[in-house]
Amino acid sequence: MTIPKALRGIAGELRRPIRMSGVRTAAADRPWWARVLYGLSLPIVLGWLVVVGALNIAVPQLETVIDQHAKSFLPDEASAVQALVKMGDHFGGGGSNNFVYLLVEGQQPLGGPARDYYDAVVHKLTADERHVSSIMNLWSDPDLAPAAQSADGRAAYGLVNLTGNMGTAAAMESTRAARDIIASVPAPEGVSAHITGPSAVVNDELVAISDSILRLIILCSVLVTAVLLAVYRSLVTALVPLITVAASLGGARALIALFSQMELISVSIFAAALSAVVVLGAGTNYGIFLLGRYQEGRRRGLDSEAAFYAALSGVAHIIIASALTVAGAMACLTLTRLSIFSTSGLPCTIAIVVTLCAALTLGPALLAILIRMGYVEPRGDGSARRWRRIATAVVRWPGPVLTGATAILLVAIAFVPMYQPSYDERRAQPTDSPANVGFAAADRHLPPNVMAPSVVIIEADHDMRNPADLIALERLTAAIAGLDGIDTVQGMTRPLKAPIAQGTLASQAGYIGSRIEQSAALLNARLGDIEAVEAALDGLDGSARELSSALSQGQSGAGDVVSAMTVLKSEAVNLTSKLAIVQDASEPAVNVLRGLPQCQSIEVCQGALTGFSLIDDVRGLDELSAKVEQGTTAAAAALPHAASQIPAITSAITQVRQVIQPLKSSLQALIPQTTEITAFLDEVSRSYAEGAPSTGFFLPAQAIDSPLFRSAVPYFFSSDGTVTRMVVTPEIEGFSRQAMDLSERVIPAALGAIKGTSLQGATVSIGGPGGTLLNIESFAHEDFIAIAVAAFAFVFCVVLVLLRSLVAAVVVIATVGISYLAALGLGVFVWQNLVGNPLHWAVAPVAFSFLVAVGADYNMLLVSRMKEEMAAGTSTGLIRAMVGTGSVVTTAGLTFGVTMFAMLGSSATNIAQIGTTVAFGLVIDTLIVRSVMVPAIARLCGRWFWWPTAFVRMPAHAGPASPTLDPTRNAREERLHT
Repeated sequence: MTIPKALRGIAGELRRPIRMSGVRTAAADRPWWARVLYGLSLPIVLGWLVVVGALNIAVPQLETVIDQHAKSFLPDEASAVQALVKMGDHFGGGGSNNFVYLLVEGQQPLGGPARDYYDAVVHKLTADERHVSSIMNLWSDPDLAPAAQSADGRAAYGLVNLTGNMGTAAAMESTRAARDIIASVPAPEGVSAHITGPSAVVNDELVAISDSILRLIILCSVLVTAVLLAVYRSLVTALVPLITVAASLGGARALIALFSQMELISVSIFAAALSAVVVLGAGTNYGIFLLGRYQEGRRRGLDSEAAFYAALSGVAHIIIASALTVAGAMACLTLTRLSIFSTSGLPCTIAIVVTLCAALTLGPALLAILIRMGYVEPRGDGSARRWRRIATAVVRWPGPVLTGATAILLVAIAFVPMYQPSYDERRAQPTDSPANVGFAAADRHLPPNVMAPSVVIIEADHDMRNPADLIALERLTAAIAGLDGIDTVQGMTRPLKAPIAQGTLASQAGYIGSRIEQSAALLNARLGDIEAVEAALDGLDGSARELSSALSQGQSGAGDVVSAMTVLKSEAVNLTSKLAIVQDASEPAVNVLRGLPQCQSIEVCQGALTGFSLIDDVRGLDELSAKVEQGTTAAAAALPHAASQIPAITSAITQVRQVIQPLKSSLQALIPQTTEITAFLDEVSRSYAEGAPSTGFFLPAQAIDSPLFRSAVPYFFSSDGTVTRMVVTPEIEGFSRQAMDLSERVIPAALGAIKGTSLQGATVSIGGPGGTLLNIESFAHEDFIAIAVAAFAFVFCVVLVLLRSLVAAVVVIATVGISYLAALGLGVFVWQNLVGNPLHWAVAPVAFSFLVAVGADYNMLLVSRMKEEMAAGTSTGLIRAMVGTGSVVTTAGLTFGVTMFAMLGSSATNIAQIGTTVAFGLVIDTLIVRSVMVPAIARLCGRWFWWPTAFVRMPAHAGPASPTLDPTRNAREERLHT
């Protein structure tokens, strides 16, 4: 291409942008729509550029729209989603399944600065109510901190519930916001924090796909350009499909973004990547179909304009049918339930419809402009002879050729039984993704899979915060913990991942033993008291006997005393009467003495007065003697009664002895027995503590009131006590097939454990990686069946309408299925056996959709051409069809295959695996199925290949002449038919 020639051509087009003469000229071989495309080619090209440019200016970029409208990774009705949403509802969350872990790691054991940093991050996360629903912050609770810290003290973590269901735009925004918060808090030296966990893994996987879309588009474009330049050896010729594809991609992405923004369709990052690849591959194919048919016409001697119309007439229906098959197969993805598939259906359908419009308008318009400028002329075609030899061999030996092709495909298909889909989303993204970096940090300090546990939710119709239900919960917990592959279970009865000490049989036996030991000590003390009482009773008995003897002797003495007191009283009365006479007689003298002055100071006077006063004192002697007489008389009467009570006292002492003696004997026998019971309970406690520490759970009232239990209640019980959760950590990789199988056994084990307990009838559900992957496996299986049935049915109908042959349509569909199985087998061999990274679970369904649609395209092009050439005879028509389409289909298939191989440039492994598997299928379909298998089957079937369409045998000369076959060769081909 020279610049002056190009400039002259452009100037000529600008001078005559509309060529109405060509539009008005009607001809049988020039349909009106083809004439419009030829006459209005420049306005059509400019119109496409304007529309695509305007759309991309007016509509936000697709990635931006996806960030705002991405859908949930799993359907909302999935049991794993429901379990985690239920947990969010009942534990202070926002009802989402977007649970991640905040992990803090230190190079040294985490001290005060690390705790302050952790608390600051938690505080800021809690304050961000838009993105953070709740935090299970065990590390900040002194009683529960050991359960959230590594054994070496260098790592601690907390469970964070972010807003937005996993995989949605809101979830990815919340994850970014949480990481931004971590970045905004200065970390102490040697301390780092991570947001990781299952939801973070899924979100980071989608981010990895998003980040690689632009790289994929550039890489695909470069490779497609290189292939087209190698094939056509002309940049101008390559521009026809390249510009068409660029416009298709720009228009499709803008329309997908617009419809998604208007919420007419759902879209995802995965859909954006697939739709881009679909446009690049299919758009390039359609351009190659058009160019190939145009250059074939030029080689037959047609002028450029005639070749243009012949090319459009020859491939337009193939392009339409091809686009319909691809669009229909992609649309079948909308019947699925997993968003990775369902959100890809309509975007890819829109993309292929835009590509079809561009292929039928922009591509022909570009071709018209370039051929008027003198470009796009065919170069020497050395491939015709090669394809003629291949076609001749197929016609001559269809059986051996079919057998050989089938054998090659069977070798590849032999690897299909080894297919073990991978559900490890961590391996589907780079090892340096933030989530994987967090997992690596956890693995350095914590037991395996602490960051990828399952969560078991138990929901009852009553408050479970009582001893009876706690027994049932511990029984359930023990049943789950007893499953092979379970490492720990953390729940209400095991807040520190081990049963509460007060609730175990070992603890309770030890507690009872200690109380009995205390009682035995008290019994020993009381036995000593009883022996002291016995000694006191002996002394009391002796004293009573001595008192009885003394009382007997005192009774006779008491009578003598009474008699003496009677005499004494009589004498006292006589004395008192005589003293009264004396006192009366001395009264005057006493008065005289009292009247003397200074009598008190005269000793004789004072003595006289004192003497006379004694008479008054002696006069009371008679009253005193009377009282003494009365007392002695009463005492004498009481002594016999007191003596009579002594036998009763001695009898009571005897009775007390009779009671104490058996009690003493019983205590003497009981004390050794309590010692034996204490020893037995100590042995039970020690044995269960060593052998089965969690056996025999019962939580007494004092344990329920303990600080540990009270601290754990808000984290493991809902506010009303009707819902509790358990964190189940497996011993095996959480994203593995084994973990899925293990999770499948959890619910039956839990339900079996609570059968016949107070929790019988409670609902048990499981979330986390294991439950989520089980849901994915179930949905993916159902979705694959839906895709296969719908895609096969749709593509079959399109092929049947196009070819109008039931047998041909069956052959096309069957060979496409065989091609898919061979591609899947090669994918298994390469990725699973060689690379050691099994195919992601999404690879098989997506690859099927691609290969059924695209593989059918190539077969349709071949079989449709065979139908055109049938007038020349079956063998001749077959050879002509293979020669005419061989290089075109091979170029298209290899170009599309290279496009798919370019997906290896994605940082997401699942995208790379889809690309390579589809590329394997395209190469197989191009080089084996379309090249030899379908022609061999057609040759073996003969005219039955076109049943039930009736064909009339026409002479060879009636068929269109082939530029690659001389008359001698045509005659030889006719002989091959016979």
